[in-house]
Amino acid sequence: MVKKFDPQIVNPIITGFMKELLTTTGGLEASQPHEIIAQPINEYEGRMCVHASEKFDTAVYIAATSFYLNQADMQGHRARGALVVYVDTEVAEKIFKAAGLQVPYDEDDQSMMTTGGTLCQMMAGALKDGLAAAGFADMLASPPCVYKNSIPEGVAFSKEQKEKQVIFFYFLKHKAVAIEWTLAPIPKK
Repeated sequence: MVKKFDPQIVNPIITGFMKELLTTTGGLEASQPHEIIAQPINEYEGRMCVHASEKFDTAVYIAATSFYLNQADMQGHRARGALVVYVDTEVAEKIFKAAGLQVPYDEDDQSMMTTGGTLCQMMAGALKDGLAAAGFADMLASPPCVYKNSIPEGVAFSKEQKEKQVIFFYFLKHKAVAIEWTLAPIPKK
């Protein structure tokens, strides 16, 4: 049986960070409670496929990062997991502002995708810090890659993983943000 990282540890870190960032600090109230679902990972040529059409009916900004246990694993392309952040373009400006990010001209997709990459880095940092505080080994996160609607070449992840968690957040009467993650077991410190 393939071992995976316990969602009961990771999901509260992610949902707690989003609540703190967007609701407590940013002042955005959730339109409805977040939803968490498990989905099989679609893989192509050893990378996790990322297509927004599986989650959203609208255009989205996507940012993704992969996690590694050390620099050698990063250089050897041996990812332990991945984190992908999707933000609905219709509400992206308000989501980014609530997150305390400087929002560029919102009609410029490249600068909005870059801002989505900053949000992804913040989320990856919160996840790494939360896991480290729970006694797990520190991880490295790759620089985020940013796209609109899909990541054609996919995202590096632990190839032993067959399932990912997807968390949907609802703000401004929209399915505004989705965060998907997969993570192989990480050693304790």
